[in-house]
Amino acid sequence: MAAGILSAPGTEYGPCEDVDCGHTDCAATRAQAASLCRYCDKPIGYETRFYNEDEGCVHALCAEVAEEERFAAACAEAEAAKG
Repeated sequence: MAAGILSAPGTEYGPCEDVDCGHTDCAATRAQAASLCRYCDKPIGYETRFYNEDEGCVHALCAEVAEEERFAAACAEAEAAKG
């Protein structure tokens, strides 16, 4: 899965700077940027890599750190099982 990035308001691919512009795409982008990462509970924001997962959006860094922690725990568990 590839991470996405929301372009900042007022940039070529970002939403309009005017929050009352009325564009559906701009409103959707702002809503996604305001959505909270399910790992750190901070807004996804703009110009930051993120994944749009079934359970909600997550910062790419948060997801990658969580995956590394799961992998390390699984390795430690496997090593302990060897005895």
